[in-house]
Amino acid sequence: MSTTRAKTRTRDGLPGRISGRGLDLSRAAQKVSPQTLKTTISELRTPIIAFWVHFILVEIFAAIAMTHSASLPVVPAVGVTLKDMTGLFHDFVQPLRNWDGFWYTLIAEQGYHANPATAAFWPVYPLILRYLHQVLTWSVPTVGVVVSNVAFFFGLIYLYRLIRNDHPEKIAKRAIWLLVLFPTAFYFSAVYTESLFLLLTVASIYYGRTDRWGRAAIVGALAALTRNTGFLILIPLGLFLVHRYGWDPRGWWRKGIQLVLIPLAPLAFLYRLKQLWNDPLMTLHVQSEWARYRAWPWQTIQTEFHKLDLTWFHYLYHNFSWSNLTSAYVRHLFAESQTYDLVVTLIFIALAIYMLFKVRPAYSLYAIVAFVLPMFSPSLVHPLMSTPRFVLVLFPFFIAMAYLLRNRYVYGAVLALFVIQFAVLLIQFSTWFWVA
Repeated sequence: MSTTRAKTRTRDGLPGRISGRGLDLSRAAQKVSPQTLKTTISELRTPIIAFWVHFILVEIFAAIAMTHSASLPVVPAVGVTLKDMTGLFHDFVQPLRNWDGFWYTLIAEQGYHANPATAAFWPVYPLILRYLHQVLTWSVPTVGVVVSNVAFFFGLIYLYRLIRNDHPEKIAKRAIWLLVLFPTAFYFSAVYTESLFLLLTVASIYYGRTDRWGRAAIVGALAALTRNTGFLILIPLGLFLVHRYGWDPRGWWRKGIQLVLIPLAPLAFLYRLKQLWNDPLMTLHVQSEWARYRAWPWQTIQTEFHKLDLTWFHYLYHNFSWSNLTSAYVRHLFAESQTYDLVVTLIFIALAIYMLFKVRPAYSLYAIVAFVLPMFSPSLVHPLMSTPRFVLVLFPFFIAMAYLLRNRYVYGAVLALFVIQFAVLLIQFSTWFWVA
């Protein structure tokens, strides 16, 4: 597409500010002039700077946690614990491998035959860790931190350009900063799937948005093999197809048939589970290991209210001091209180309503379905378990948040509040207190 044409028509025929302009990895190998490179870097200044600010904050607070904060005992994965790391890796990598990081390390090192419970964790991320561990001979947690941060870097670039296709540049910038400084955003740098899943889902949606359906299907299939909710990207991709080519399948079936790869891809994982455990649905059946059960979303929220425990608040109200605030006793009470899960859930329910009026329906519907789906399988321990983490990859919420916080003073105050929570929750996570 010529430059002139790009200025007058979008590649997908949908309303948008930027026509098919974006990250095209197929051109990465082509020779790029220094001036072009300089222009590209200047254009992407916001996601690049935001990424480095995020990474530096993560490493600073992780190191503080490892050197100045009390820790709870390590929680093993099916009885498996990891050895303490040494040197700088102890301060900068070890705190980012906790909780699910143990599971991904176990799968990368021993495979899915280590224990049936490993089937709860989908394969793309641990397979990448395994292969890079074998090639580079680095420890699996080190590889995991590197992979997560590289994926987050490119995920931010895709996201920035995707948002700019439909919204003013100021909204794109604010959405990026709100995401990278969100209180639980440190998971993007941890040995977790958040960053890879963000990259794959946003890239797939971006390619569908710009009418490149083969790429959308391939990247979407990888997303569907990264987390069990990956198939939900069929919602925006399907709506893009219908919006551009109409409801008559004769107008879009040749392009749409490629998207069948997305729901088919998970079958490869299920087939592997059938080979290992003679149960293709093992990934569902092992959810009982996390005390999950079936319920309606409103029942899940109701149970969360019943389990809400404000003992930590009452204790601090009557015995406030810095030593009590930072004590292991209060930190543990807060971690198990359900408070943060409930507060984040209620905020995002309100934000979802606002999002319907501000964000493209293809995006808002996708985000709402992905937000509500985990509420059908709450945990007896934490009914809204991991909700503050799950919302990280639902980028339409952050677009809505960017519109809501258009006042620069309110926006600045919210970012400051985010950073404070970011530090507190990262220190909690790094020292084995439950966060999300």
